[in-house]
Formats: sequence, C-alpha cells, structure tokens
Amino acid sequence: MRDIKRHLPGVPLVGYSEDDMWSTRNRSIEFARGLRYYDVFFTPRRFNCDTDELPSLGAKRVMTVDLSYAPALHRPIEISPADRLRFGAEVGFIGYYEAARARSIAYLAKHGVPVRVWGGGPWHRMRGSRTLLAVEGRQVLGEDYVKALCSTKVNLCFLRKSNRDLQVARTTEIPACGAFMLAERTSDHERLFVDGREVVLFTSDGELLEKAHYYLAHDDERIAIGVAGRSRCLKSGYSHHEVLQQMILSAIGVKP
Repeated sequence: MRDIKRHLPGVPLVGYSEDDMWSTRNRSIEFARGLRYYDVFFTPRRFNCDTDELPSLGAKRVMTVDLSYAPALHRPIEISPADRLRFGAEVGFIGYYEAARARSIAYLAKHGVPVRVWGGGPWHRMRGSRTLLAVEGRQVLGEDYVKALCSTKVNLCFLRKSNRDLQVARTTEIPACGAFMLAERTSDHERLFVDGREVVLFTSDGELLEKAHYYLAHDDERIAIGVAGRSRCLKSGYSHHEVLQQMILSAIGVKP
C-alpha cells in the first residue's frame, strides 16, 4: 500500500470490511499498521467512525456503508416439490452457531414452533434436544441458500453479538429473495425497512415466539410482507452494484 501511494499518488486507496475491525479478534497488527494508507475505509458500523475507534488506529477517513445483496443470485425463484422437501421449513435459520441464537431457537421449539437450522459450528449439540427442532449440521450456499430461503415460511435473522452487528448479510439477502424475514430489532433494521410492512422485527424471545405463531397462521400477510421487502430492496438500491457505486463516488469525493 505504501508503494501504491508513492507511485500512484492520485489514485484513491479504499478499504472495506463487513466485520467489526475495532475488535482485536478480527484485526491483525498488519491491518492496523496499514489503515493510515487508506484514503477512506468503509464499514457497516456507524460507531466505528462516529467514535475514535478506527481513527485512533490511524484511519484518515471512515465512512459507513450498508451491507448488500447480489441481484443475480438473491431473487425470488420457483420451488419444485423436491426442493421444498429438501429445504423447506415452517421457521428456518441459516447461519453460524452462537449461544444466543441457539437459546432463541430452542425457545421457539420448546413452545411449539418447528424450526430447521442450517449452518456451520456446533449446532449438532442441539440434535435430539427438541422434537420440533431439525438441525441439518451443514451449510447451504449459492443457489441452495436461495432455495432454502424461498421455501421457508418464516426466515429468522439473528445478529452476531460478538461482532456488535446492527445488520448482517441476511438483512438484505432474505428480503431480496421475496422471502419473509423475522429479524432482531436494531436501528439499522428500522432504517432499512418498515417494520410490519416490509419485514417484521422482534426484541425478545417472547415477541419472537408471538410473531412466529402469528405469521405462520396468516399466509396472506406473510407473503405480502415478503413481496414488499423485495420491492424496498429494489427501490432503495440495496444491491452490491448500487452500494459499490455509492462507495466509489464517496471515495473520489463526489456526493452520491
């Protein structure tokens, strides 16, 4: 990066990470030393730039940018009976194991909600713990990921607490597929979508349970919210292409 700045002084050097790069579990010594060479560093976490976190490590300019979806992949698709059997669920979660996520999912299964879980990490610990809990023990990626979202009635969107998440990749990927999303309530989720119209948000396990039961029993409302969520993604420019354009314009000093 030092050589790039020396030989191409007029070319903006831009950094980006989805993770909380203030956390020592995510950053290396090399990352911290290199921050000073970026003309701008992008993060989805407003507190990384509203505070002195990354600037204290040498970052000249830190800007927030929302996470986004791939329009060629994350879109509504027709689900065959065979794929519905392979991937479908009343309530589903796709993501890595975390204790808080596991507790919320176990709470749903304990109170009569069938849940199917895909993803890496020690989800196998929960196998056999609840009759209404199906732990697949593997990831679903690419087209299979989209098939799982589109064949699941209620898609859960949990955050990673250790990463101080206010949004995650699923935040836009699920609605972009036209699928119904039941997500943790955060300021970012409330800014990106209208609660109850484009997605549905929850704050506690009790509210999660109540809303899961309600939307499983109200197909028309659930389907309409999924359609509205996709419309919001298209209208508000949440795709990779549009978000990247905003980043490029910001990096060269042009207001998006």
